[in-house]
Amino acid sequence: MKIQKTEKLSVEYGSEVYLNTYVSSWSGNVELKFNDYETDSSEHHLVLTLPLNKARALVKELSTDLDNYDKEQAAKAVEEQEVTDE
Repeated sequence: MKIQKTEKLSVEYGSEVYLNTYVSSWSGNVELKFNDYETDSSEHHLVLTLPLNKARALVKELSTDLDNYDKEQAAKAVEEQEVTDE
């Protein structure tokens, strides 16, 4: 039997989130900072620190995923327009 501990953190931000990035030439790390504020004045801060090569891989994957999403949405719009034109 194999026993494994798994930990998951799920954070959902809205459109009001403040984003910031920093690439450190000293450490070779990239910081991704997410800051959000609630109406009750509470604050939520999340800082992710990644090695430069992992940050580059994240940017590449995110760009690919966003491009694919945009292409899919454009295809759906064309299909919907064709249906309404009939």
